[in-house]
Amino acid sequence: MPILAPAPEILKTRKRIIVIVNDDLQDVGILAYRQLQRDLGLNGASAVDLVKKIIKRSATSDEAEKYKDIFEDDFKLEDHEEIPALVVLNTGQLLYSHKHNKVLTMHSWSAMPRKSMTHDMIKIHDENRVQGHNDPAEHVKTCFDDVLHNPSRCAPDAEIYLIAIENGSDTMLSILEEDCKRDVPVRLDFTDLRSPQI
Repeated sequence: MPILAPAPEILKTRKRIIVIVNDDLQDVGILAYRQLQRDLGLNGASAVDLVKKIIKRSATSDEAEKYKDIFEDDFKLEDHEEIPALVVLNTGQLLYSHKHNKVLTMHSWSAMPRKSMTHDMIKIHDENRVQGHNDPAEHVKTCFDDVLHNPSRCAPDAEIYLIAIENGSDTMLSILEEDCKRDVPVRLDFTDLRSPQI
């Protein structure tokens, strides 16, 4: 199941990790298809500009000058050692097509060619599901177990920050509710991401 993340040797060095749990209707890395053909374009509608905003916001006042051109297409980041790692989970593409050898969202699955317009969409079988990724909540739990809580991939003392978008927030809240019922310690800090700095 593909997710977007730095290579394990880079991820292990990061003390701050930002995890994006997107809406389950989106392809991995796409934040809003409706913005692709509008002013924001590909960068603004995907995780590209989000990463740049995170870098700019995490910079100290002394570093602000070196990130002033970060939204230019030819910007090159010289020193990335202190930048938080970004992990984008894939809650939307949970169906696997053997014919196309790739994962698909439910929208992409239903848009696959049919024999005629009167035929039903291609049936989904158990073989089209990936073990541990049957639904968005199971995907998030599996990624946390296999990647974020795995000392061979992440530093055990890394701080993990969650950003949940649209119904990704429902997924995260249901997982956190289950953890709270098991008396797992969780500290929540809520930030209004609609602020003008973003």
